[in-house]
Amino acid sequence: MKLDKVKVRGILAVAVILVFTITAIGLMSKKGSVVDMTHTLPMVVFKNKDKLWQVVTYDDEPVTAMIIEIYPKYSENFKKVYINYRSQFVFSDGSPILLNNEPLFWNRRGDIVDYNYNVISEGMVFYINGKGMKPRTAMTLQTLQLNLRSNVLKEKDKLRERQLQDIVERGDHD
Repeated sequence: MKLDKVKVRGILAVAVILVFTITAIGLMSKKGSVVDMTHTLPMVVFKNKDKLWQVVTYDDEPVTAMIIEIYPKYSENFKKVYINYRSQFVFSDGSPILLNNEPLFWNRRGDIVDYNYNVISEGMVFYINGKGMKPRTAMTLQTLQLNLRSNVLKEKDKLRERQLQDIVERGDHD
């Protein structure tokens, strides 16, 4: 009888050690895979929830996505791509751009991701002049690009004004 209790305790001890070891290995492997926050953060977040921002390349070419309509007559069209207030890719009417029935987002690293943060190749979804987009093609928002350009011009104008002011103060003019 005592021998049976010793065997049971031994089996229980081995089972507990085995469970502990498996749990420890599992925790150690999860500890090494830290979630990269750049995958989860959106590229842009806007307060205005009603406005859409058009996505373009740095060469001002509009980024498009194909939309296929089956009913009443089969047709394929390229429509311009926009971003909504939470970095979701949408069409001009606000309808989401989908891949495998999942909406797509633009993350902080500039990747196109689905809900599970799987990175999607640009060429699978987006087109420029009817051709699949090349991987890692730089994209921006049209209105932001215009604002950035105007800010750069303003900075150049300020620099020129300072240079002229320095010339006038030094008396270097003829």
